[in-house]
Amino acid sequence: MNKLFVVSALLITGTVQAATTVNGGAVHFSGEFVNAACAVSSDTADQTVILGQHRTANITAVGQYTSNKPVTIKLVYCDTAVSKTAQIAFSGPIDSTDTTLLKIHSGPSSNATSATGVGIEISDSKGNVLTPDGTVLSTAQTLIDGDNTLNFMARYKSTAEKATAGKAYADANFVVTYE
Repeated sequence: MNKLFVVSALLITGTVQAATTVNGGAVHFSGEFVNAACAVSSDTADQTVILGQHRTANITAVGQYTSNKPVTIKLVYCDTAVSKTAQIAFSGPIDSTDTTLLKIHSGPSSNATSATGVGIEISDSKGNVLTPDGTVLSTAQTLIDGDNTLNFMARYKSTAEKATAGKAYADANFVVTYE
C-alpha cells in the first residue's frame, strides 16, 4: 500500500520526474552473405591458436622448430554442385628475416616486450609451408556436401641463433578459393 500512496501523491501534486538518458555503448553486428560453395563457420572465422610457452635456451640455431599445433577452418553448408574443392591462403605481416614466416609482435598489451629471433610458420595438411603473403594456396581439399574441416599446423621457427624472451603473438587473415 505504501507504493500506491507514493504514486497517488505524485499524481495529486502534479510532480513528474524527467527520464535521464545516458550513452550506454555500442553493439556491433558482423556477417556476410556469399555466393560461394560454402560459408566459413563462425567457430573458426575468428580464432586464437595457443602455441604455448617455450624456453629461449632451446633455441641454439637458425631453423629450429617448436612442436606443431593444429589449426582448423570449418566450412559449412557446402554445395558440391557449386564447387568441388577449396584452398586457403593466409596473409599477414611477414618476418623480415624469413619471408615464409609471420612476424611476431608483443600482443594487445602496449607495455609488453616482444620476443625476437622467432616467427610463426603455417603449413597445410600435406606439410606444405604457406607463405603468409596471400598468394600461396594450400593443397586443394575435395569438398563434400554439408560440413568440411580443413586442417593446418602452426609452430614457431627460429630466425636467429638465439631467441630473446618476450611475447610472441602474430595475426593472419585467410581467404578461401573455391574451384
